Amino acid sequence: MPRSLPACLSLFTLALALFALPARAHASAGMELALQDDAVFVDQRWMERDVAMDHAVELGATRIRVNVLWARLLVGDPEARHAPHTVTYDFSRIDALQAAAAARGIKLQLTIAGPAPAWATANHEVGNYRPDAAKFGAFVKAVVGHFQGRVDRYAIWNEPNWNTWLAPGRTAASQYRMLYSTGYKAIKATDPRAKVLIGELAPIGGGRAIAPLKFLRDVTCSKANYAAAKKCAPLKADGFAIHPYQFTSAPTVVSGRPDDVPISALSRLTTALDKLAKRNALRTPTKAKMGVYLTEFGYLTEGNRAQKPKVRAAWLASAFTVARRNPRVKQLLQYQLVDPPEDEIWHSAILHRDGSPQAAYAGLAKASASSR
Repeated sequence: MPRSLPACLSLFTLALALFALPARAHASAGMELALQDDAVFVDQRWMERDVAMDHAVELGATRIRVNVLWARLLVGDPEARHAPHTVTYDFSRIDALQAAAAARGIKLQLTIAGPAPAWATANHEVGNYRPDAAKFGAFVKAVVGHFQGRVDRYAIWNEPNWNTWLAPGRTAASQYRMLYSTGYKAIKATDPRAKVLIGELAPIGGGRAIAPLKFLRDVTCSKANYAAAKKCAPLKADGFAIHPYQFTSAPTVVSGRPDDVPISALSRLTTALDKLAKRNALRTPTKAKMGVYLTEFGYLTEGNRAQKPKVRAAWLASAFTVARRNPRVKQLLQYQLVDPPEDEIWHSAILHRDGSPQAAYAGLAKASASSR
């Protein structure tokens, strides 16, 4: 998950969040509002799926993102050092979600990622240490073959620039390039109409994370100025996914270092994408400008980066407007719907555990309704 950004909390900042949104020549036509809460939508841990789906409809969500985690869907022992003769996966819970979503006019998008089973990692342990790209490609093919005709958008891996998700960090970019290339080919070969997102990057560098634009340059074999550092085959993608968390300042206050991409600095990413497209290092199949998908976002309710409820509500509504006014942004995703128990690590929900709405819920619903 992302790291903290420089704090900037004052009455002036809050006023900016509410009133000082930048003018744009063209808004993002039909920007999607999406949700993700695998514990709820897939596992039904804190709320029944049908109740959660009703909230999704009320919010105006048109997509639900799910992390399709390789080892956790494997039928059999993921810790076995040798693959079974026949590898099979259990997609039943995602199938149930897909059916419930489709009944309400909501589509799924699947992020296919690790942890990998032990027979597919370099250290023969379940996890994300040098996963085998060819074996991953076979998993991707199984996923897409299963959901073909029901799911039309996929992404490859989750936060590969953070070594919790892909290790070791020193080789993560080259690993991701191979995983992405293999996954992209598997998706397009199995379902040519499906769209594929590259990235799914954490927003800032430092500690165990590589800054997203530094990581992007390494994946595309680029120098600091985005010129070619060495000869590499061009990459194609239908869109770029980023998790532009900005926990401690309003989304209108530009934050982070030059290679970071919080929501206030999306132009850093689009500028980089345009430079890469110009030299054919990373482009869309149609050669159109690459759209940006904000596939995780939210504000924390617990910990030293948490904000007061009214501030969270104002900032989340402001973030929706910032995203909607950017013509390159195709989606904003609220990460986590229902607040989990206190001993869980992550808290950015917009519903209390009893199902009652937090202030941020009403703000997001109002912002979403105003755009429809």
